Amino acid sequence: MTIFALSSGRGRAGVSVIRVSGPNIKKAIAVMTKNEKRLSARVATLSWFYDPKTDERIDKGLVIVFPAPNSFTGEDVAEFHIHGGFAVVAGFLEALSKIDGLRSAEAGEFTRRAF
Repeated sequence: MTIFALSSGRGRAGVSVIRVSGPNIKKAIAVMTKNEKRLSARVATLSWFYDPKTDERIDKGLVIVFPAPNSFTGEDVAEFHIHGGFAVVAGFLEALSKIDGLRSAEAGEFTRRAF
């Protein structure tokens, strides 16, 4: 199962980071960006992000891929760097939850996977 969570701190921020880890990161990236092309590892790519059900734009930001085993969890990982407003972060997390094969991470789950 692929998990996701806000990786940066909660609260006011200029930029927030949402991390996704597991076998479905390519699907998550393709759905959220409406782009099937393969991204280069460890290269920040600017993209629009969309709601998978409504196709409404959520935000414009960066996506970075960290292929296994050279990531924090040892799995394929993607980071989405988005604007840090409460509505943007909530909308992005809600959009990820609409993708089959993804679920919100439990507290400490990224660290457990790392071990």
